[in-house]
Amino acid sequence: MKRSFIKHVAGVLVMAALAMPAQAQLQDYGVNYKNGKTLIDQQQYDKAMAELLPVTNAASNNTYAPEASYLYALAALKANKLPQAHKMLLQLKEQHKDWQSMAEANYLLANVLFEEKEYERALSELDQLSSSKLSADAEGLKRYYLNRLNDRAAYEKLLQRYPDDKIVAQVYADKLLSGWYKPQDKAKLESIVSKHKLDRDRYLRAGSANKQGYNVAVLLPFQLNQNLAQTARKNQFVTDLYAGMQLAQDSLRKQGITINLFAYDTGSDTTGVRKVLSTPELKQMDLVVGPVYKSAAKMAAQFAEQNNINVINPLSQDLELTRNNENVFLFESSVATQARQAATYAYNTFTPKTAVILFENSKDDTTFASHYRQQFIKLGGKVKTYKKINSSQSTATATTFNNLKLDEVGHLAVFSDKMTAAVNATSVLSALPVRMPLMTYESWLDINQISLKQLDEQEVYFISPKYMNKMSSQANGFRRSYVSRYNLPPSSYAYAGFEMLYYFGSMLKAYGPHFNGSLAEAGIRPGVFYQAVGYTDAAARKEVRHDNQFVPITKLENLQLMVVNPVYN
Repeated sequence: MKRSFIKHVAGVLVMAALAMPAQAQLQDYGVNYKNGKTLIDQQQYDKAMAELLPVTNAASNNTYAPEASYLYALAALKANKLPQAHKMLLQLKEQHKDWQSMAEANYLLANVLFEEKEYERALSELDQLSSSKLSADAEGLKRYYLNRLNDRAAYEKLLQRYPDDKIVAQVYADKLLSGWYKPQDKAKLESIVSKHKLDRDRYLRAGSANKQGYNVAVLLPFQLNQNLAQTARKNQFVTDLYAGMQLAQDSLRKQGITINLFAYDTGSDTTGVRKVLSTPELKQMDLVVGPVYKSAAKMAAQFAEQNNINVINPLSQDLELTRNNENVFLFESSVATQARQAATYAYNTFTPKTAVILFENSKDDTTFASHYRQQFIKLGGKVKTYKKINSSQSTATATTFNNLKLDEVGHLAVFSDKMTAAVNATSVLSALPVRMPLMTYESWLDINQISLKQLDEQEVYFISPKYMNKMSSQANGFRRSYVSRYNLPPSSYAYAGFEMLYYFGSMLKAYGPHFNGSLAEAGIRPGVFYQAVGYTDAAARKEVRHDNQFVPITKLENLQLMVVNPVYN
């Protein structure tokens, strides 16, 4: 009995010893898998691939293999290593046929194939998703890449291969409308419109689009039916914005780009906007600018989606207005983009990669600080202090600043436009033995209690989304033209109106009314007055975004405000 018991115990120990390496290996897989996911979140794609590669091993005890293979392929795609992504996805589909998320793998493979210019194979992959929960995403991906295919012969081969695919047909019709149209295309276009039940009024006027220029509707609250004396001052921003657009129209005409402006007075409530949006002629427009108020902007967004017409909001910084809508764009940079771009600049510029962030207890400042913190951490930075302040309580605010631990901190970020916060921040920094960078709002330049000399002496960086050099030759020329035409100097809204129409007028000429997919090709380009305008995110493989992605960061040098992150031709 004793010998039998000893043999049993020995057998158990041997079994346990054999199981330990397998268990340890599984734990290693888990660590690598989690590290890989974190590195992808931090946009460190090469490191993520190295971390995930061992986990893609389809060993019997490796439950992480399918998802690790998917994540490896995702990182490879974002790192522009298409062969590795393609190979790993084929391996995933072969070795894990029953993986519950195979639809996501098919979608990702289609994305890779599109990038490899394998359009037919990509469309074939997406066909498999027609009845899945990813069907809407698949259509969006299809539309995005088909819009980028500007080889007419190649596109027409796709149309022959997939004659029943509505997206393929509609994008082709859009391209005809945007400039491909020739008289001999009339029968083909009519056939597509009839077969796929497209908007006849919109698509069957393709032949006249380029000859007569592009029609742009401007929906603004001019309030022409109100007492001029009562509304003139309140609505000055509207008239200035439109006046700038008219001068841009003149400049574009000199370059052979005809923009026909159609102004609509929407009034100050949604009733006027609803009335304008219901007019038949608005569906014939190539572009809509406005309206400006949030409730009305939501109605315009619905109109844009239903009629496949791009709508530009000229003044809003609320990215929520563009959510899940491929046809709505903000001319301004959203609050989220401003914060993320500022955090990215700080991470790439300041050392060590640590930050102290203080922010006012208002909704806007709290939101800005939150986006800034998320991006800084995502890139690999560390936030040592993240604290809300209330500048109306001057003593408490001063105590918060004076008690800051700034040892081994790369930079201080203060998101408040209050004088109390600004004075305390500059006071604390001036007492340090070495200069510490400070990131904050451009509005600090207008706080009278702090001189420009004080700000110049410190390493203060300003987030300046609307920065423009008003002393440039372009700005001087515009000012002279504006004064000559309107007998008053241009406001910031006039400059913005010019810049907006000049940019989108150029997009209409280059890519037609359906320029969405071509914004990636256009990239970030220098503006006329603005430092740059563009809708692509370089950190995300130049994916198209729906607000202006360039945010100037400025700094005083010898009392002159200079852009420290310029865009060059």
